[in-house]
Amino acid sequence: MKRKKLSALLLALVMAVSLAVPALAAEDTRTLTILQTSDLHGMVNPFDYASNKENKTSMAHAAAIIAAERKVDPKLLLIDTGDSTQANYIQEFRSDTPHPMIDALNYLDYDVWTLGNHEFNFEFKYLTKEIQDFQGVTLAGNIYRKDGARWLDAYHIFDVDGVKVAVFGIDAPHIPIWEKSDSSRYDNMTFTTPMEETGKILTELEGKADVIIGSVHYGLDGEYGTEGVREVAETYGDKIDALFIGHAHAVVDETINGIPVLEPGSNGQYVSKLTLSLTKKDGGWDVTKADGDLLDCSAATPDAAFLKQFKSLDEKSKALASKAVGEVGETFLDPVELLPGIPNAILQDNPVVDLINKVQMENAKADVSLAALFDASSNLEKGPFLNRDSVKIYKYDNTLYGVKVTGKQLKAIMERQAGDFFNQYVSGDVTISFNPNIRMYNYDEFAGVNYEINISKPVGSRIQNVTYQGKSLTDDQTLVLALNNYRYGGLVTAGLLNESDVVYEGGAVRDMITEYVAGLKTPLMPQCDNNWKITGADLSDSQKELIYEKVRSGELTVPTSEDGRTPNVASLNGPALRAAGKLPAISTESPVVPAPLPEPVNPSGTVDSDQNYTVKAGDCLWNLAQKFYGTGTKWGVIYERNIATVKNPDELKIGQILLIPAA
Repeated sequence: MKRKKLSALLLALVMAVSLAVPALAAEDTRTLTILQTSDLHGMVNPFDYASNKENKTSMAHAAAIIAAERKVDPKLLLIDTGDSTQANYIQEFRSDTPHPMIDALNYLDYDVWTLGNHEFNFEFKYLTKEIQDFQGVTLAGNIYRKDGARWLDAYHIFDVDGVKVAVFGIDAPHIPIWEKSDSSRYDNMTFTTPMEETGKILTELEGKADVIIGSVHYGLDGEYGTEGVREVAETYGDKIDALFIGHAHAVVDETINGIPVLEPGSNGQYVSKLTLSLTKKDGGWDVTKADGDLLDCSAATPDAAFLKQFKSLDEKSKALASKAVGEVGETFLDPVELLPGIPNAILQDNPVVDLINKVQMENAKADVSLAALFDASSNLEKGPFLNRDSVKIYKYDNTLYGVKVTGKQLKAIMERQAGDFFNQYVSGDVTISFNPNIRMYNYDEFAGVNYEINISKPVGSRIQNVTYQGKSLTDDQTLVLALNNYRYGGLVTAGLLNESDVVYEGGAVRDMITEYVAGLKTPLMPQCDNNWKITGADLSDSQKELIYEKVRSGELTVPTSEDGRTPNVASLNGPALRAAGKLPAISTESPVVPAPLPEPVNPSGTVDSDQNYTVKAGDCLWNLAQKFYGTGTKWGVIYERNIATVKNPDELKIGQILLIPAA
């Protein structure tokens, strides 16, 4: 009996210990969740008010994902990395209390709002009011007042279930460039770079937090020679647990230097999700695993309660956007695209950009003007001209400047803003393509001067035959150039414009377009002076139309940049497509009778050794391969042997000497 009692006691002790192990394990581990949105740009409701279309993603979609994630982890942190209060008509309600976007951030209980550059597009008083109304923590640690102190907090340390989580925030450093026209918008403060400020913040945080997360309104790649977040991660990845980024509108889910780096696109495309596994150690917590993910908002159903809460905003926005201010007599662009993925208005002068330039020149009393097509689908269609139409063709709240320039300055600006945008022409190209490293909103079309862009020339020497009022533009001529404040700031920074040469400062270009149309006594008609053209590209491949048909049918696609933001980044090339087997070989059938077989030819259809052959009328590489090798598919053998003298495999010259390799 005694032994039995002892055994029972031992069993009870074993069971007690075994039951205690999971409890102890639970005390020693934690799981932390952090969600991020970025670059929402007023997309509170799933509707694009400029295009008058439903949007497949929005803050309402994100709200559904956030609610679902909170059911799993009620203690999660929620952050936004800026560019929230501009675009999609949200800025028109900036006098409301609270601002509709701040209202939405508060409704979803955001913990952190890191400022973006577009928060500074308006009077500074609006931004300070928005910060006051936001119920979470606003971060922007790289912005300094005149006294050398930070304007806002650089970081905040949250206690999440006993874990000290530091979130630091940094804005894009180039706001003084983009808002150069009105420094009061950023209250004349100074900005440090993400690289510099991250180093300072990490020093300040040393020993204060278990987890350190960056919330940075800046892309992987920097601008104006400044290091991007990629370099920040490579430099400080051993001291940071993850980086949430924005600004570039890119979709990023990468691990750099051992840490997750996430960017959720724009307009609510994705919600970034970071899951951290932590283990207790020496009185603190160590991150043992970090998993990043992007949750697709287009796969979610918009949150019904959120839609109800912001229904009045949707109604007000639609009413404002649909207000008629004039009449469009004829559709401006038809078709909008040369081919799917290739916007016509970039390749040739067009009435949409000409309208913008006309309005700018009239308001600034300028001789010349430059303007960009911000959206490849920009168009004005026959019918009422609505408020939204000004937004459609000019989506940003840029203001107008007039600046004196010399002919030399203007031509240098044209090289940078127009000539550099295109890829260099290669023989056999059937389309003209765009530099993947230049955003479309950084490509300008000029009015007031005539010019050509010769894309057979290297970058920097493409602008040719520039004339003003019928005469060659001389380097010492002085003109007034109309342009928006963003472009002004960039060109001053690049040393191509002088601040002392400003002769005009005006209001928003978009409002000027609306006022111009409203003031017309007759319908607005498309007008295009065709003052510029692209030259140096012979797009006459024999299968050009077949290639175009394949693009229209979807069999071939026009490539876009990796982030999808720049269309048409590589030309379609006939010889390249044939070599890749994406086109049928060029037919031997020809209205020209083929030349007789050269002598000597081996009856077996093979060539014993290299021999010379003189090109005759009707010859092409395909039929020569057919004659010498018994199959046209071996045309590449001849091409490779003669590549030094045959620049275009589809354009042999009569009398040209070819080397025919042995089979």
